Amino acid sequence: MKSVRYCFPIAVGMVFLAFIAWLHAGCSKNNPEENQPVGHASIRVGISVAVSQVYNSLKAAEPNEFVVAIYAESGNEVMRFPRAADMPVSVDLPEGNYYAAAWSDNNIPAAFDNDYYYGESEVFSIVAGETTQVSFTCVLANIRVTVVYAASVTEDFDTYVTTVSNAEGSLVFSEDEIRAGYFNAGPLTIQAVLGYTDGSGAVQSMTLDGLIQSPEAGKHYEILIDAALSDGYGAIAFEVDESYETETVMLGDEPANDMSGELLITEIMYNPSAIGDAEGEFIELLNVSDAVVNLNGLVIRRGSNNSLHVIAEDLPLLPQQYALLANGEAATDHVDYVYSSISLVNSGEEIIINTYGTDGTDGDVICRVDYGAAGFPAGLNGSSIQLSDGITDVNEAMTGTNWCASTIAYNTGDLGTPGTVNSPCP
Repeated sequence: MKSVRYCFPIAVGMVFLAFIAWLHAGCSKNNPEENQPVGHASIRVGISVAVSQVYNSLKAAEPNEFVVAIYAESGNEVMRFPRAADMPVSVDLPEGNYYAAAWSDNNIPAAFDNDYYYGESEVFSIVAGETTQVSFTCVLANIRVTVVYAASVTEDFDTYVTTVSNAEGSLVFSEDEIRAGYFNAGPLTIQAVLGYTDGSGAVQSMTLDGLIQSPEAGKHYEILIDAALSDGYGAIAFEVDESYETETVMLGDEPANDMSGELLITEIMYNPSAIGDAEGEFIELLNVSDAVVNLNGLVIRRGSNNSLHVIAEDLPLLPQQYALLANGEAATDHVDYVYSSISLVNSGEEIIINTYGTDGTDGDVICRVDYGAAGFPAGLNGSSIQLSDGITDVNEAMTGTNWCASTIAYNTGDLGTPGTVNSPCP
């Protein structure tokens, strides 16, 4: 542990210490003016959680209950979502510059077990017709305080209690208090009152006073109360714990982490002939699990350059049901979802379906196909490549010899079986 200890022993009486973001329904939203160019913002918010021997999880803050807001660069609030759980994947915004913020709805001046989190993104630009990916992390934004009593205190004194106060409130740490207290920014005063019985049977007390002049948000201050009757001294010391490890909790409807093998890529049209690539390319998915899989929040990604698209609406897929993802409504007469920001390379490319993770590129991989690898049909024009019917194993689905060129015409005149069962490969 990296820590700094400050200790100020003094005579009994007085002690003076010089210390120390899928946004959706349920929000208030200013709609873009009619005919005003709009773009899209896809926002992911992370929670950076301090982890130590005495602090290993979110306590007062529940991530799905965080407030999320978007502001114009000038600081004017554009929209607010009272609960992060209600965020959709993306939201329309007029062209311009914005930033986003998120915070736990528990900002109290002083309270036990009340870790308050706040985070703010960099300024980002919205361009008409484009989707901007925005990620930022909320961190502990109040001051964490614990109080411990030295063995000399617990042995020599009958009672001991410490009050820690800021300008707006105070917390009392009794002799059996093990909870952490959380305080808003500002100096913290400390007063420990230790009670004992003298030789005549009279009840006496020792008072120790201290000050943390400039405590920093996000840090943990452990206050040690140490005093002894036999030596006639008392002291207050504190340690600053800067050894936090970090884990991240993502907000929104992130799919379950382990989805590997639940979906397969079963057909790819990378070079349509009847219509242009910009509106005729498609990717077909099959749910091979025994449960409904909602594609909302999953990522379609190209492996070569990490260009990606986050599926931005509920798209529940029943067991053994296909989903046809295309870059245009005209791709086929059976398009379930239109994606953007991805074009398929005719000479070969790795297509990946993954969970979002922290930025869309580091989530858990569900399925992938590199159709430029050995064994895959190459040089096709006007024909999709298809996984042989009957293959349901994710590893077999990545093997090129299990794929073949489609031979059945669909509505555009090109060859493929979009949204329906594939033919067996020879």
